[in-house]
Amino acid sequence: MIPLAVCKIQKIKGWGMLKGNEAHTARERDTPNANPEITNIRIIGDSSTVDLVTLVRDKIGSQKIRSNAVLAVEMLLSASASYFRPNVPHEAGTYEKQRLDNFVEASVDWLHSSWRERVVRAELHLDEITPHVHAYIVPLDEQGKLNCRALFGGKIKLSELQDSFGRAIEHLDISRGIKGSKATYTTLKKYYAAVNQDSQLINLERFLPETRVHETSEVYRQRIIQILNPEFEIINYQLNQRSRLLKQFNELKQTAIQSEKLRQKLESELRILKSTIERQELPLGLVAYELGKNLDNQWLSKTNAIDLVMRVNQCKFDDALIWLRDKFGEEQMLAAVTNQVARKAESIAHQYPTKVFVPPVPDKSLWKEVEKYFQNNYCIPQKLTQTLNQRGLLYADSNNNAVFLARNLSFEITGAYLHSLKTPTNAFSLYPGSKRSVGWFHLSMGRTSDNPITAAMLTASPIESLSLAILNTPHTNRTLYLSIDKIHSNSLPEQHIPIPVQLLNTIPNIAIAIPGKSAIAIQKLLPHSTKLQPKTTWNKELQQRQGVKNYATLE
Repeated sequence: MIPLAVCKIQKIKGWGMLKGNEAHTARERDTPNANPEITNIRIIGDSSTVDLVTLVRDKIGSQKIRSNAVLAVEMLLSASASYFRPNVPHEAGTYEKQRLDNFVEASVDWLHSSWRERVVRAELHLDEITPHVHAYIVPLDEQGKLNCRALFGGKIKLSELQDSFGRAIEHLDISRGIKGSKATYTTLKKYYAAVNQDSQLINLERFLPETRVHETSEVYRQRIIQILNPEFEIINYQLNQRSRLLKQFNELKQTAIQSEKLRQKLESELRILKSTIERQELPLGLVAYELGKNLDNQWLSKTNAIDLVMRVNQCKFDDALIWLRDKFGEEQMLAAVTNQVARKAESIAHQYPTKVFVPPVPDKSLWKEVEKYFQNNYCIPQKLTQTLNQRGLLYADSNNNAVFLARNLSFEITGAYLHSLKTPTNAFSLYPGSKRSVGWFHLSMGRTSDNPITAAMLTASPIESLSLAILNTPHTNRTLYLSIDKIHSNSLPEQHIPIPVQLLNTIPNIAIAIPGKSAIAIQKLLPHSTKLQPKTTWNKELQQRQGVKNYATLE
C-alpha cells in the first residue's frame, strides 16, 4: 500500500477557540486518545512560556480585525501509518526514527518556504495513533492584512495546498493522492471527531465509490485506498488503545494487590511496635537495687522483674506483683507482667514454625455424588461444577463433604469450607487451620481472563455465589463473584469486616447481595456499592426458575 500524504486545516475565528486549540496541542488539558507517558516536541518556535494568543496578536499587530476574520489557521501534517512503520502498520503509536526525522525535516522546510514568518508555532505529536505535526499560521496576505481567503479560500486553493505539500514529501515515496478524486475533504475538526469517537464501523456501501468510465483498476484501487485508509487507521488506533488500557488495568490490579499485602505487613509491624512502646522494660538493676541486692549482669540477663522479686523475696507470684506495684506503681507492674508474657509467647512462637494450610484430601470416587447433589438439591448445572472441579476449587472429600476452597488476592489457598451432602440446608463449616479473614471463595464469569473485571457480586456463601452467577447469565462483562463468610460478621467492627476493600474499590460496579446488617456495614466500606436483596435466597430464586439452559461457561 502506497503511503498517502495528510494535510488538513482548521480556521480559527475566536481568541477563546485559539486558546482551546493550544490547550489541546500543548496537552494542557486531558486528552483521552493520547498516551500521557510520551512527550511531544516543539519544532517551530522557542520553548518560551509565551502563549499562542500573544504570538498571534503580535503577528497581527495593530490593524483592525473584522468580526468574522480568521485569526489563525491550524494545519495538521501527517502521512499514512504505513510510511512511519512499514513493517508493522497496525501497531499504533510506533514509528521508525529515521523515517520520522525525514518527514519532520521535509514538513518544516515546506512550512518555512511556503508561509515564512506567518508560521508562529509547530508541534510534533508522538503520543497518538500516528506521528503528525500541528502548525499555526497567521493568514496575512502580501500587504500584511488578515486575509484567509487569499491563502486558503475555495476548492482551488485547498487543492493547490495538497499539491504543494505532496511535492514537498514525494521524495519520501509518499503519494499526494489522486488529484480530482470525489472523496469528500475532511476538515481537521471532523478528522479528530472521528478519531475520538467511541466506536468506528465501516459501511462499505457508503464508502466504496462507483467505478468511472475508462477508469483503470489501479486508479480505482488507489481511490479506494485513499478513502478507506483513515477509517482503518482509526480502528487500529482504538484497538491499540484498548490493549493499552487493559495492560494499565492489570498493572493497577497487581499494584493494588501488592499494596494490600504491604498494608497488612505494616499494620502487623505497627501493632508490634505499639505494644513494645506501651510495655517499656523495667530495668532489672533498679529492681535489684530496691531489693537491696547487687546482682551481676550475667545473672540479671537470664531473668525478669517478677522472677527476680520471687527469687530474692522467696514469695509467690501474687506477692511479687504487689511488691512491684508498691515500689514502682501500677503501670510499671502491669508492664512487667506484659513483658514476661510477651517473652514467653515469643519463645513458643520461635519453637514452632508457621503452619501452612493443608486442605482436605480429595476423594475422586465421591465426586459424581457431589455433582448430582448440587444439581438435584440446588439446580446448579453439572457444567459449572465440573469446571470448578477441574480448577480445583470444588471437590469431594472422604467424609461426604463438598469442599469449597478459599483463596487470597494472589490466588493462594488459605482455607476451605465444607458442605455436608447429608445436610439439607445451605450450611457450611470451616475446615480446621483455615485463615478465615484473608481468603474467600471467588470465581469470575464472562469473557476471558485478560478482560478487566468491571462488576463484583458479594454473597453470603459459595452456593449463593453459584446461584447468582447462573441467574445473571449471560454475562456481557467480566464479573467477580466473591463469598463473604457472614456467619459472625455482624458482631465484627465495621473496619474489621474481612473483605478486600482496596481491590473492590477499583471495580466500578459493586452489588452487595447479602441480607441483613452485614450489607449495611459493608456498604459503609464500599460507598459506591449498591444493595441487591433476593426475596428469599438466591438459590431459592434459582430453583423457582426451572428449565434454565445455555449457562455461561466459567472463564
